[in-house]
Amino acid sequence: MPVWQAVLAVALGALGFFLPFSPAGVAMSLGVLLVLGLARAHAIWRLAPWKEPVMAAGLVLLAYIVAHTLWTTGATAASWEAINRYHELLFAPLLLALMQDGRHRLIFMRALLAGAVLLALAHWVALLVPSLAPILESRRISAGFALAVCAFLVLMRARGQARPWPARALAAFMALTVLLAIEGRTGHVVVIVLVSCAAWLHSPPRWRWAAAVAGPLLVLALAMGSAAMQTRIQETLAGTQPVGPGGTLSSTGIRIELLRVAGDLVRRHAVTGAGFANYSAAHEQAARAMNSPKGSAAAYVQTHWPEVSNPHNEYLMQLIGGGAVSLSLFLAWLGLTFRQALHARPQVSGPLGGVALAFAVGCLFNSLLMDFVEAHLYIALLALLLAENRYAAQNDEHAGGVDRILVIATRQIGDVLLTTPLIRAARRRWPRAHIEVLGFQGTLGMLRGNPDVNGLIESPSRFGWRGLRAFVPKVWRRYDLALVTDPGDRAHLLGWLAASRRSGIIPAAGGSNWWKKQLLDHVVVAGGDRGAVHVTTEKQSLLAPWLDVYGAVPEVVGPASAPLPPNVQAQVMPGAVVVHAPSMWPYKQWPIAHFEVLLNDLLAQGRQVILTGSAGERDRECIAPLRILASPPQLLDLSGQLDFNQLVTLLQGAALYIGPDTSVSHLAAATGVPVIAIFGPTNPMRWAPWPARASTRELFVRSASVQRAGNVTLLQGSLACVPCGRAGCEDHRQSRSDCLVDIKPERVLEEARAILANA
Repeated sequence: MPVWQAVLAVALGALGFFLPFSPAGVAMSLGVLLVLGLARAHAIWRLAPWKEPVMAAGLVLLAYIVAHTLWTTGATAASWEAINRYHELLFAPLLLALMQDGRHRLIFMRALLAGAVLLALAHWVALLVPSLAPILESRRISAGFALAVCAFLVLMRARGQARPWPARALAAFMALTVLLAIEGRTGHVVVIVLVSCAAWLHSPPRWRWAAAVAGPLLVLALAMGSAAMQTRIQETLAGTQPVGPGGTLSSTGIRIELLRVAGDLVRRHAVTGAGFANYSAAHEQAARAMNSPKGSAAAYVQTHWPEVSNPHNEYLMQLIGGGAVSLSLFLAWLGLTFRQALHARPQVSGPLGGVALAFAVGCLFNSLLMDFVEAHLYIALLALLLAENRYAAQNDEHAGGVDRILVIATRQIGDVLLTTPLIRAARRRWPRAHIEVLGFQGTLGMLRGNPDVNGLIESPSRFGWRGLRAFVPKVWRRYDLALVTDPGDRAHLLGWLAASRRSGIIPAAGGSNWWKKQLLDHVVVAGGDRGAVHVTTEKQSLLAPWLDVYGAVPEVVGPASAPLPPNVQAQVMPGAVVVHAPSMWPYKQWPIAHFEVLLNDLLAQGRQVILTGSAGERDRECIAPLRILASPPQLLDLSGQLDFNQLVTLLQGAALYIGPDTSVSHLAAATGVPVIAIFGPTNPMRWAPWPARASTRELFVRSASVQRAGNVTLLQGSLACVPCGRAGCEDHRQSRSDCLVDIKPERVLEEARAILANA
C-alpha cells in the first residue's frame, strides 16, 4: 500500500475512533487529513466533492455564517471563535473525497464502532465506580447522541447479512446504554426516534405504521424501569413548576428559561440576526430585561448568563444568530440531505435518512451544528454515507451492478492504445466484468489479443441513416457502464445509447458541454494539448467514482505478440535498429532528409536497419527515399508487411527504436525496447510515449532538449516556442514545423550511439 494511502487509512481510523468522545483527538485527526488532502489537492479538485448538492448547500451556509459574523462583529477573536464552531461544514467535502475507497470507509466505520463500544463500556463501569460519573456527566448529551446513531447504523448494516444477530446484539447494547446508563434526554429521544425509523424500514409495507408506533412504545416501556430514565422524567416534571425566590433552576427549568429568552430574541432579531458572535451579549440583555429582581429566576440569570452562548436549539440559533436567511439555508441543507436519501441507492437510503432525522430531531434540544462532538460525528457520517452512494463499494467487484462495460475510443490508432491503462484499471476493479471496446473501423488493431478486452466493436467513421438504424440495436442499453474516452459529440451520444451510467471526457471549452454534462454521471475535463496531465492518467480518471486512480501509475498494454512471417524472420538480425519514419500528419514529420543522414550513419556502423510503416500512400512516399540507401538484409523494408501483433515481436527483439510522434512510437515504448522519440510542437507532458514499467505518474516536462524516463528518450527542438501545442507553425495538419527541422540528425545519433553502446 502506498505511503499516502496507509497514512490516510490510519487518519480515518483515528477520526472514527475519537468521534464519539474526544474533540482533541478529532481535531488532530482532521489536521492530518487536511494535510493529506492538500498533498493530493489536484486529485480532490478533479473529484469536485463540493458539487454534491448537500455539500454545496453546507458550504453556502458556512459562507453566509462567515460573512454575517464578520459584518456584524468585525474580524475579532470572538468572531473567529464563532466561525470556527461551524468549521465542520468545510471539512465535509474533504471527507467525502477522502472516503472514495471502500477499504478506507470500512476502516473508518470499524474504528467508529470501537470508539462507541469503549464509550458505552465506560458508562456501565461508571455505575460501579461512582468517581467516573462526573467525568462522563459533562458529555452525556454527545454520548447519548453518538451511541444512538451508531446503534442505528449497526442495525441497518445487519440487514442482508448471513449472520445478522451479532450486529443486532451490538446495536441493542449501545441503545440500552443510552436508555439505562446515561441521563441524557437528547439521547433518549433520538433512540426512540431511530427505533421508530428502523421499525418502519424493517417492516413490510402493510405493517409499517403499526411497527413505527409499537417499536418506540416497547422501548419506552423497557426504559421506564431504569434509574436514569426515571431521574430525567422526574427532573423534567419538576422543571415545569415555578421556582420561588432564591431557588435554583433544574436542567429542565434552565431550558424553559432559555426558550423564553430565545423567544424574545427571535422577535428582535429574526429578520437580520444578532450575529453568531453576539449571542451571549444579546441573551444577557434580554434575560436581565425579562427577569427583574423579584422574578423567580433572577438569581440564576444574574449568576449564569455569561455561560450562555446558544439557546440549546440549532433552529433558534440560526434564526437569532443569522436571521431568516441563515435559518432558510440551514433548513435547505437538511432538506437536501433528506432528498438525497430518497434518491440514494437502497443500501444508503435508509441509513442516510435515519442519521439526518436523528440530527434534525437533536437540533430541537441542542445547537448540534455548533457542538464539536455532535457536529463532527454527523458531518463525518454524512460524508461516509454520501461517499457510499457516490462511489461503488470498493470490496464488492459487482458493486453497483457493473457486469458489462463499454469503452468508447473513437479516435486514431495511437489514442486507442493509450486507453489500455483505463481498460486494465477497469479489469482490476471488476475482474469478472465483460469489457468491450468500440472504435472506428481499422483503428482497433492495437487491442487484438489484449487480455483485458473481451470484444471489439467496429463502427464506420460516418453513419448513414440505414447504418445508424442497423447499429443502434447492437449497443442499445447492453452495458451497465460506458467509459467515453473521446470528447467528441458522437462518442457521448454512443455512450448514452449503450449504457445507463456513463463517465466521460469533455473538452475544457465547448458549446456542447452543457448537454454532455447532463448525460454523464462523472465528468473529466480534458487538459488539452497544453495541459499538464498525461492522457493515460486523464483517461484513468474516468474510473474515479469506483476506484482510487490518482495514486495508480498507468500501464500501457500492447497487443499480444505473434510470430513473424518466416521470410521476415529469416532476415532479421540480432541488435537491429527499427526506424519508423512516417508521421500521419506533415506537422509531426521529422524531415526525411534527416532520416537519410541517420540511416547512413547507422548502416556505416554495421547495424541492420529495419523500416516500418503501413501500406498507405503517405507512408510509402516517406519510405521511398530511404529504402534505396542499402540492400536487404542490411536495410530491410517491412512497411505494410506486419500487423501490430507481429510488430510487437519485431520491437521486442530490437536493440533500439527511433521514430517521431506517432502511434508506433507509443507501441514501441510499451514493449520495453529502448525508444528515441522525436517531438516537435506536441506537448510531451500530455503525449510522450509512456515507458514500460513506469514507476511514477509524472515523467515529462513541457520542454527540454532531452528527457529520459524508463526506456524512453525524448528529444525536442531548442526554439523558444517549443512546445506550442498547435498543428505546426501555420496551425494546420499540412503545416511545416520549424522545431522539428531544428532537431539535427547528429543529436539523434549521439543518443543512439550511447544506447547501443550499453545494449
